[in-house]
Amino acid sequence: MGVPILFLHLSGPMMITTAHGNAGDADALARLERFGGLKLREELTTLFLQEAPERIASGRAAFAASDVAGVRAMAHALKSSAGQMGARRMQEICERVESQDDPSDFASALSELDEALSRYRSWLTTAFPRPESP
Repeated sequence: MGVPILFLHLSGPMMITTAHGNAGDADALARLERFGGLKLREELTTLFLQEAPERIASGRAAFAASDVAGVRAMAHALKSSAGQMGARRMQEICERVESQDDPSDFASALSELDEALSRYRSWLTTAFPRPESP
């Protein structure tokens, strides 16, 4: 629908706004860095980017097995880590899955999670570029 637009605010959060909401919240990652330094932020970011696809895959497996509780459990676990990592759109999708009465929308929500994770990953490379190795 739309091309991601980068908004830089010197006094506020840095987010990429898309047609589907914000990909990331720099303030959340800045809080992690203030709490435990750059190393902690980078370690948690790496861990999140490794585990999020695995959690989404477990949600897909639960959905395929008609395990509504399993899909909701995945959403609950991913919601917390997404919130800590500033992956706000992912957090919103997980909240919706957790509270949804009709599980027929789970398939589209899982696809939305894939898309939101991809946008978050792209946002990270823009908002927090890794220094080039010597």
